[in-house]
Amino acid sequence: MNGYQKEQVESGGRPALSDRDFHKLSRAFQKRFALLISPDEKQLLTDCLTNRARQLGMRSQLKYLDHLFDPAFSNEEFVYLLDTLTGNRTNFFRHPEHFEFLAQTALPELIKQHGAGVSRNLVVWSAGCTSGEEPYSLAMVLKQFSEHYPGINFMFQILATDVSFRILEKAGRAIYDMDQVKPIPVSMKKKFLLKSKDRFKLQVRVISELRKQVVFRQLDFLDPRFGLREKMDIIFCRHVICYFDRQNKERLIGKLCQYLTPGGYIFLGETESLRQLSVPLVQVAPAVYRLPS
Repeated sequence: MNGYQKEQVESGGRPALSDRDFHKLSRAFQKRFALLISPDEKQLLTDCLTNRARQLGMRSQLKYLDHLFDPAFSNEEFVYLLDTLTGNRTNFFRHPEHFEFLAQTALPELIKQHGAGVSRNLVVWSAGCTSGEEPYSLAMVLKQFSEHYPGINFMFQILATDVSFRILEKAGRAIYDMDQVKPIPVSMKKKFLLKSKDRFKLQVRVISELRKQVVFRQLDFLDPRFGLREKMDIIFCRHVICYFDRQNKERLIGKLCQYLTPGGYIFLGETESLRQLSVPLVQVAPAVYRLPS
């Protein structure tokens, strides 16, 4: 037998995972990605499994669970489910106060202290970039910043990483539906987005000038070494550590700090905090931290 319990159905008619299968999947996600899935997310996980089973032409979750734990497919499928569980929780200019702080405080400080962007490239890392909305938002802000100071040849590069090759391919295409780009200020839409030539496609694409400023790379936060040569001036790692337990939060932030220049900034999700973690960072704004010089 496959070792999975008979598929259950909730009173509303939606399929439901058994507690045993939910705990087995939760342990697998924690082992592979240090990802904590709370019991409150049981139905979300169930829906992900059901939708994926349909995509693959399977009639039930149980068939898909067999497929998921087959060694020939498990790594690819677990990454796919990780995308589905966490990757859809992003949009352009999420938590806009962070982008205001970046332009008004962080960039002037980094220019003053290190000449970042003036005497050398300013390097920004979007860690956990999912489908690209965050790194392209950053690129728009940095490009706009440079245009406000025409006498400065402002130079920047954005590294965007994610564990999933599939989601990185989507991010690299930089094509978005009109609904997805609603949060972008109108002035930036006109300047940085191109409408599809097919009038039946309500889509836009980020202009090539900005796409060239973003380098996408596959990276797993649980790898012993990230394999990065660059030192970062700014790291956006938002809505990532909320999925980790305390030990893995501390380990990840400690590793990020190793790649951060003294005086550099780390931006977290608006509900994320480093309280009670032993890390060498000082809070300078809500969910914004700085590595002392």
